[in-house]
Amino acid sequence: FAGESGTAGAVEDGWLATFADPILDALVAEALSANRDLAATSARLDQAAAFARQAGADLKPQVGYALGATGAGTADGGTSKAVGAGLTVSWELDVWGRLSSAQAAAQEEFASTAADFEFARQSLAASVAKAYFLLIQAVQQELIAEAFAELQTRNVALVTLRESVGRASAFDVALARSAEATAKDQVRLANSGRERAARSLELLLGRYPKAEMIPEATLPAPPPAPPAGLPSELMERRPDLVAATRRVAAAFNQVESAKAARLPRLAITAGGGVSSGEFRSLSASDVFWNLGANLLGPIYDGGRLKEQVVIETARQQEALAIFGQTALRAFQQVEETLAEETRLIDRLALVTTADAEQGEALRLSDLRFEAGVIDQVDLLAVQAQALNTRLAVLAIQTQRLTNRIDLHLALGGGFEVPPQADAPPAGDQNPPAPVKTP
Repeated sequence: FAGESGTAGAVEDGWLATFADPILDALVAEALSANRDLAATSARLDQAAAFARQAGADLKPQVGYALGATGAGTADGGTSKAVGAGLTVSWELDVWGRLSSAQAAAQEEFASTAADFEFARQSLAASVAKAYFLLIQAVQQELIAEAFAELQTRNVALVTLRESVGRASAFDVALARSAEATAKDQVRLANSGRERAARSLELLLGRYPKAEMIPEATLPAPPPAPPAGLPSELMERRPDLVAATRRVAAAFNQVESAKAARLPRLAITAGGGVSSGEFRSLSASDVFWNLGANLLGPIYDGGRLKEQVVIETARQQEALAIFGQTALRAFQQVEETLAEETRLIDRLALVTTADAEQGEALRLSDLRFEAGVIDQVDLLAVQAQALNTRLAVLAIQTQRLTNRIDLHLALGGGFEVPPQADAPPAGDQNPPAPVKTP
């Protein structure tokens, strides 16, 4: 892969700052702290962390206590009672690695969920940036449509004046008024598009979609293209590939855990306490204890444990296939965005030239129409072409910006926002430390 300059290198974090737009920085920070979908993903990350810690608890001794009192009686009036307290300890020794494999699988699932969260975070920032640029485009389209409508209103006045002096016909006036009505309808369409773009952005920000946002800005100039780096580096940079890799590792550990479940389990149990007929008479002589070791193994379970190994092996194959497809899709995205970058540069140069030439043609057409050299139909055609060319320039400028964001995501580039505005996700999400077993 190579960037716009044709050179390769490591992709640096911080693509958001390359647009040099403080408003965009603030919007991304707001979305990271208020977007509901990201909050749900953060909650799933909390769950995965808790599951990983829970899996590690099975490797540790389990300690419990019991307090109780019992009473009994007979038909002849005899009674007896007893009170006692005790502690119990049980510990399954992970001889075959069943528990440690299950814990490792849970830790890998947590790591994959953490990568999913980072991918969701990066995708949200990219969506906010693209929605912001699309809103600016919609605002600019509305302004262009309004300017064109004003031009058609001026044409109506001019043609009406020409008709009053016999230099235009009723047909020319009707044509001008039709063009004016069509232009005003385009203003309404542009207004609707701007409101939809505003609501889309507001929804990403966690705001009520009132379509109140009207940015007073123009599209920024595209920053220099990032170096693409080496294809193999995508495996280390892209969070979705990291997540897929971790799920493969989790699946391998689940297979090992399922295989070990078919082997005998060795558990140690111990207990102790005091027991007496009266609470006040409890003494050291009433202390009791017990210690035991149990070896438990399956003999016949109808094939349940065997089939569990088959299930986990199939899940492992599924994870490998998903990883391979995810990697291919990642390379496809890089190739497509790089190719699109080159095409958009060429297209923008062409439509920019066309816009400049069309502007000159429009100026000359106005002069020729006022001099009576061309008629109303010819003038309207030139004006419509000028409008379409200006809109095409705006559309390609927006496409370049959104494609640049897609390129950063495809290459695995990250971003940064002001620390005070980027609140970390809630909850204890530290991965559990591995537990050593005998």
